[in-house]
Amino acid sequence: MPGPLSGFSMTKYKVIYEPIHAEEENGTHLYTDVYPCNSHRQTETAEDFDDGKSDFTAPDADDMDRNDEDMMVDVEEFEGVDTDATDASRTSHEKSDVDASLRDGKIREAPIIVEAMKALADLQKKLNPPRKTGNGHLDPKINPFVRSRMEGMRCLLNFFTNPRSTTHAHWGASSLQASVALGRGVYCARQLRKLARQFIDDRKILPVNPYGEWNQTMLVDEDLASDINLYLQELGKDITAAKIVKFLARPDVKLKHGITKKISERTARRYLHLLGYRWMTAKKGQYADGHERADVVWYRDNRFLPKMKDLLAREKIWTNDNEQVEGPIPGRRVVKWLHDEAVFYAHDRNKRGWYHKDAAAKPYKKGEGASLMVAELVSADFGWLQSPDGKESARVVMKPGKNKDGYFTSDEIITQAQKAMDICKKYWPEYEHVFIYDNAPTHLKRPEDSLSARRMPKFTPKIGHNWGIEVTKRDAEGKPVYLPNGSPEKIKIQMGDAQFEDGTPQPLYFPEGHPRTGVFKGMATILEERGFGDMSKVLAECKGFKCAPPAIDCCCRRILYNQPDFTHVETILETYCKNQGFQVIFLPKFHCELNFIEQCWGYAKRLYRLNPESSQEAVLERNTIAALNAVPLESMRR
Repeated sequence: MPGPLSGFSMTKYKVIYEPIHAEEENGTHLYTDVYPCNSHRQTETAEDFDDGKSDFTAPDADDMDRNDEDMMVDVEEFEGVDTDATDASRTSHEKSDVDASLRDGKIREAPIIVEAMKALADLQKKLNPPRKTGNGHLDPKINPFVRSRMEGMRCLLNFFTNPRSTTHAHWGASSLQASVALGRGVYCARQLRKLARQFIDDRKILPVNPYGEWNQTMLVDEDLASDINLYLQELGKDITAAKIVKFLARPDVKLKHGITKKISERTARRYLHLLGYRWMTAKKGQYADGHERADVVWYRDNRFLPKMKDLLAREKIWTNDNEQVEGPIPGRRVVKWLHDEAVFYAHDRNKRGWYHKDAAAKPYKKGEGASLMVAELVSADFGWLQSPDGKESARVVMKPGKNKDGYFTSDEIITQAQKAMDICKKYWPEYEHVFIYDNAPTHLKRPEDSLSARRMPKFTPKIGHNWGIEVTKRDAEGKPVYLPNGSPEKIKIQMGDAQFEDGTPQPLYFPEGHPRTGVFKGMATILEERGFGDMSKVLAECKGFKCAPPAIDCCCRRILYNQPDFTHVETILETYCKNQGFQVIFLPKFHCELNFIEQCWGYAKRLYRLNPESSQEAVLERNTIAALNAVPLESMRR
C-alpha cells in the first residue's frame, strides 16, 4: 500500500551535497521536488523507501536528519542559507562517513505527536497572544528576526501534526516542507528541527536575535545606570534630557565610568526611556496628603476602625460575583448608607476620540459650563437611598452658586438626613441603619455654643468686659440677618456648660449671686475647679499652640483641650440622628477611598460623557439623573 509520501520525488535528496550551481547547470532547482505538486520528475519516490513506519526511513532523508556535532551551530547562527559551504564541498562518501560517527539524540528523533500538538498550541499563543476580554490578539512585541524563526517552527509542527499534511508524522520531511515555506533550504530545516525539539522540551527556550549586540548602550553598566537613577531621584520633577547630558559630561562621572565622548540629547532621551521614564502628563491618584498625620491615625485606629469592626458581623457581605456570603447574623442586621456629593458639568466630555487625521480644528466652549451638584446616599444592599418603587428619594439636586441655589450647608445636610431617615423607617424598619459621612466641615459642624478651648482667655475679663462666642444673628425663622453693606450681622452668645468627671455640669460663667454674675470665669479658674491646683503661673498657650509632643500639661489651653468633655463634642448631625435612633459615623480625613460611592460617581460620569454636549441646564440635569439611575446594583456591590 503506498505511503503518505507516494509520488514524492527523491531527486532532491540525491543532490543536496552538490554545489547549488551544479543543479542550475543540470536545469533543476533546489526546491523543485520538495512539494508533491511539483514532483513532475518521477524517478525514485518515497514509497520505494517507506516501510510503513511512522518515521521517514528513506536513506537520503535519514542522512539529512543526522546532526554532525561539528556542523551544528547555536540558534544565534541561524543564517537561513540554502546549504552551508561545508555541506556543499563534501562528497557523498565523506558525508556518509561523518553520519556514521553520529550518536542518536532527541533533536534527531521525531517527537511524540501529542507533545508536538501541545507545543504548537503554546507557540500559537506566543505568536498571537489573546486579549483578556473580547476578540482579537495583542501585539507579542517580537522582533522580525525572532518571529520569522518562530513562524518556521510553527510550520514544521503544523506539517508534522496535521493529518491532512502529506508529511504527517514524518519529522524530517516536515522540516523540509517548513524550510521551503520560508524560502530556505536543508540547513534551515535542520535548525528548525533543533529549535522545535528544544521548545517541546522547555517552553522557555525561544530563538534569540544576535544582531546589534556589538553596539550596546552604556546603560549595560549597572553602576552607571545606578548613578543615573540616583541623580534623577535628586532632580525630582525637574528631569530633562539636557540635565542627563550635563551629568554624563561631568569630569568625575567620566573618570569613574570611563566615558570618553559626550552624548546627545537624543541619546539621553533614549536613556530615560530605558530607565522607565516617559514624557507624559503625571498620573493622578487619590489624595493622600494627611493619611499618616498623627490626629488622623489616632482617629482611624481608635474611633473609626473599632466601630466598623463591631458593625461588620451584623451586615451582609457580597462577593465580586454578586453572591451573598451566607452565615448567621448575631442580632439586628445593619445596613450602612454612605454619603457624598458630586458635581456634573455641562461641557464635561471625553477629550479623546476618533478623528480624521486631516480634520480641521474647531472652536470649543471655554470652561466646563453650567454645573449641577448631586448629594446621594448609597448602600450595597439597596443601591441609591430611595423607596422600592423609586417615587421617594433622599437625593438632593441643586445648581451651586451665589446667584443660583447657593451651597450645600449644614442645614441642607440635616434636611437630607431627615428625608433619608423617613424613608428607612417607612420601608426597612427591621434593620439598624448607619449613616457614614466624610470629614467635610459642613458635616462636622457643632452647635454654636459647643465647648471649645481654642479662643478662651486665661483670666476673668476686666470689669465692663466679657467673653463669648461670636455667631451670625438669625431672625425668628432661623435665617441670617444682614447689615446694610451685605455682610452678616454678628452677636455674642455664652458657651454651653462643661461637665466634671462625675457628669455634673460645670458652668463656665459665674452664677447668680456672684459679684461678676454672667461673666466668663477664664481657663485658670475652670481648671482650678477641676482640681489642677494653682494655674496662675502656667502659660495660657504655647506659641502658636504648637506644643512640643508628648507634652499634655504645658499650657492651660492644652490641658483643657485634652479634657474628655472638650474632646468628645457631638456634631449637630450626630445629635439630630441619634435622637431618632440612627447612628452616624465619620470617615477618617483624607480617606475618600474608603467610600465606594466614589466608584459609583465614576460609573455615572462615564455614562454621562457619552451624551451629546449641551449648554442647556435642563439637558444637564436630565442626563445626570439618567446616568445615576443607570448604575447597576451589581457594580455597587463590587
